Amino acid sequence: MTPNLQTPHAAQPLEPGKTDFIIDGHVDILHEMFKSHSNVPFEELTDLPVTLEKMKTADVIAAVAALYCPDIHNGAAAGDFLSKLVVYAERYLTGLFHIKSAEDLDDCIRQKKPGMIWLIENADGLLEFDRAKLSEASIKVAGLTHMGRNRIGDGNNVPFPEGLTSEGKALVKELAREGFAFDVAHLAEPGFRDLLRLCEGPLLSSHTGVRALADIPRNLTRNQVAAILERKGVIGIAADPAMLTPSGEASIQDIFRHIDWIAQSFGAGGIGIGTDFCGFFTVNVGFEDITKLTDLTRIMREHGYPEQDIRKIMGENWRTFYTSLLR
Repeated sequence: MTPNLQTPHAAQPLEPGKTDFIIDGHVDILHEMFKSHSNVPFEELTDLPVTLEKMKTADVIAAVAALYCPDIHNGAAAGDFLSKLVVYAERYLTGLFHIKSAEDLDDCIRQKKPGMIWLIENADGLLEFDRAKLSEASIKVAGLTHMGRNRIGDGNNVPFPEGLTSEGKALVKELAREGFAFDVAHLAEPGFRDLLRLCEGPLLSSHTGVRALADIPRNLTRNQVAAILERKGVIGIAADPAMLTPSGEASIQDIFRHIDWIAQSFGAGGIGIGTDFCGFFTVNVGFEDITKLTDLTRIMREHGYPEQDIRKIMGENWRTFYTSLLR
């Protein structure tokens, strides 16, 4: 079905599968490096789904690297673990420009030099972490939880979840005053509702699917999609098969189906890509690494998506979001 999207202005033709630039809104490359390639600089990696050469091949100008803190570290030691991640990222994310401002992002796009933005996945450690270090690294996005329960609230894998704790509410108010955006990808619904009440700033879901197509707590309801888009946020569709189909088996076509569901319901203005590469290990058929993003572009063209909407989904929406956030 041809999507009910905007009619494009005159666009320059591009070779099949290409777009001006691509931004991936969530990769777990740091976690994979820290766990399995701890002494190998990023620019020397060759065997992971995200590498420097693969980013260049697909014109991925920026990827958002998660500083992922596993739930096992929740508690008083979480701040120390987050500190180690920051030091590790500064040392080993080589070959990539650390994007700290809107101007940096524009430079990466203009010069076609790959860069990375950082976000925090599981903010439990922020209860002790030196906030000045966040400013130095220009970290402006916080995912409050991972899948489990922490001192802030409940993740969306917790049975019978509750809302944010008193510590969590206080942290949200502090971060909101500092201009943070909140990543709700792992936040349970009661916490999501609390977040809407506590802050008026931007929300995002960096890597997710929609419950209309895969009805699991990890995915977004229609009302959650609407709430994020009302806040001028972006929803990054993930490649993890567990988020895409009830069976947990998926292909690149299933990624498109989730994109298309939002596009048909709300338009292309708040859709992005958040592959979650290195955060899952089930093969997505036809989407085995970051170079396959160009095939996703081709599929959208085959379904009649206007060029300007393809550009939005593949990078412009994330560019707009982070340009505003990193000013």
